[in-house]
Amino acid sequence: MTPPLGRRIALLLALAGAPALAAEPAAFLDILPSNGGAPVRLNARQVVRLARLEGTTILDTTAFVQQRSSEPLEALAQRLVAAGLPLVPLTDLNGARTYLALDRIVLVRGSEERHAAGARAAIVVTGLRFATDVAVRETVAEAMAAIGRASTTEPRRSTP
Repeated sequence: MTPPLGRRIALLLALAGAPALAAEPAAFLDILPSNGGAPVRLNARQVVRLARLEGTTILDTTAFVQQRSSEPLEALAQRLVAAGLPLVPLTDLNGARTYLALDRIVLVRGSEERHAAGARAAIVVTGLRFATDVAVRETVAEAMAAIGRASTTEPRRSTP
């Protein structure tokens, strides 16, 4: 019998390889840029990671483009979930919340020596602009539990 963690990893890898979001229609959101310009239209289902960096909220996308926003991290996370993007909430190395798109996670492993102090797991995610993985404070088991919770939570759908 496959252990629960093994089953979760197998499910995760199957989800990462499946183009589940591609079959759904685009869900564009107006995002306020950090430079104070006019709102940009962002396809919520193409977001890979949502985090805070240098006082702004950043959204990494599948096109390897990073959009910066003046909007609060939690407010944007709620809007993305409402638009149908399943997010996994984790903790970055600064102790702040970071969100990863469930369907963009490829691999969860123990942190390698190249990560900063405090990193306990590294999560490989497709579409990151400056790296291939995100180091988090959660252990592999804790990260997998968060992934499991996100995969069983039905996202709320917004109406266009």
